[in-house]
Amino acid sequence: MDEQKKFIVIVFPIGLQGRIWSTILRSQMFGVIWESPDVPLPKTLRSLHQQGTLPDLLVVDTRLYHLQPLHLCRWCQQNNLKVKVLLVNGHQPHIMMSERQWAMAQGAADLLPRIDRDTLISSASTNLRRTLDLLKVQPFNQQAFVTSLLQMGLNTYPNASLHRRAPCKLRQYQP
Repeated sequence: MDEQKKFIVIVFPIGLQGRIWSTILRSQMFGVIWESPDVPLPKTLRSLHQQGTLPDLLVVDTRLYHLQPLHLCRWCQQNNLKVKVLLVNGHQPHIMMSERQWAMAQGAADLLPRIDRDTLISSASTNLRRTLDLLKVQPFNQQAFVTSLLQMGLNTYPNASLHRRAPCKLRQYQP
């Protein structure tokens, strides 16, 4: 990983997506602050810029319509703030290429889909890898990543809350 610790601010509503993002980013030893959706981001970013302490990355959930995430991306560019803004659509499981291109044309560093609870490890891993690429950070600490998700205690079995399943026995493989 880079010698200098990365500082990331995430802005999500209270809920699972924010918890997962906070967890996976911290698993890679980033400094993470989960900011309230009510914070006046332009005022805060302007103040941090004047102090020389802008985050390396700002991760914003697009469901926070009052923040106007695309407007925020354009505002950061217009004000020459050297902060990358990663947008996450906390509602959509997939992002169309045209949506992603539009967001990036508006100044977003990228637009990612939500981390799906039914495919937690793979979707979180994909989003984390894209985030690491944005930050130009290598390598990806998979052990810390998986351990941090396991410690969250999420039941990741698809539709587990809908049905009670009997425990299954593992069968020994015989060629």
